[in-house]
Amino acid sequence: TSKYTVDLVDRHVAAMRKLCKTCCNGFLLLHLEPLVELLRLAVTRFSQGQFELAPALCEFTRVSSQPFVSCKTSDMITYGHHLPSFIKVLVSVLGYTLPLEEGHEAKDDTEARGASEHKRTMCERIRIEIAHTLACWARFGLDEDSIELRPNQPLIQAVADSGTPNLRILRQSQVMDALSSSFRAEDSPEAIVITLGAIRDMSLYRPLARQITNCGLISNLVHVIRVNLLGSDVLLVAAEVLWNVLELDWEGATEALGQEEVIESFRDFMDAVLTRGYRFKDKIFRNDMMVLLMYISKRVENRPLFASTGSGAKIDS
Repeated sequence: TSKYTVDLVDRHVAAMRKLCKTCCNGFLLLHLEPLVELLRLAVTRFSQGQFELAPALCEFTRVSSQPFVSCKTSDMITYGHHLPSFIKVLVSVLGYTLPLEEGHEAKDDTEARGASEHKRTMCERIRIEIAHTLACWARFGLDEDSIELRPNQPLIQAVADSGTPNLRILRQSQVMDALSSSFRAEDSPEAIVITLGAIRDMSLYRPLARQITNCGLISNLVHVIRVNLLGSDVLLVAAEVLWNVLELDWEGATEALGQEEVIESFRDFMDAVLTRGYRFKDKIFRNDMMVLLMYISKRVENRPLFASTGSGAKIDS
């Protein structure tokens, strides 16, 4: 943190990478508070132009995808309250790694163009690593052995009501805001697929489903379906997220989906799947669309849109 060493970026990178190598099986909960400060400093300097930190941030994020290690049984109680801050700082780097818009990249200078391409590749790698880490966090603990179930209580109901320790941490970190902003601009197919997987698991927990609605991510999911229509696993995952959100936040989600352009999109989806959908996945998607439309139509204010857009006639046909 000294002003006299701020420019020794190569040494800072080497120190972070050595730390990651030493803790390759997971960071210690004991070190959580200084890890948050280290990560915050690295993200701040990365945002100020020290792009050389990108590989170190990638490695740091990769280690963060693994469960934190306890030295004592009380470590989670003693240090666990720093975990939401850790995740919040980690995802904050997404704001500095967004894809460049066309016209902002160097075109004339070959060297500058090469540097720009390298930066684009590294930024994409960071986004992928963060998406993978969030996916690991969201998935961890989603099984009957990890969740205490009441008699005759389905696992999915228990997750919706109580979540898992990791899902509760993700909720406290307000990760969805940063994730949705990044997802809107994402152009990497790999990052989109991994991020969708993370969002799918987060959408199983009611408070996170509400955050998905509130941050405006629903319209982006509709766009993902539009550009991946027919025969794609991506659209099935996006439809699954919409289904989860409609089940757990019906009021907010049906209001968000009650727009003419959204209903028109669903009409086009149904038209495509009914006229050209012959694969098994297309039939699954058709059934998903029917359920989603049923949920949306339960809101009385949305019903006129089914008539004005022709969606009702398309379903009847």
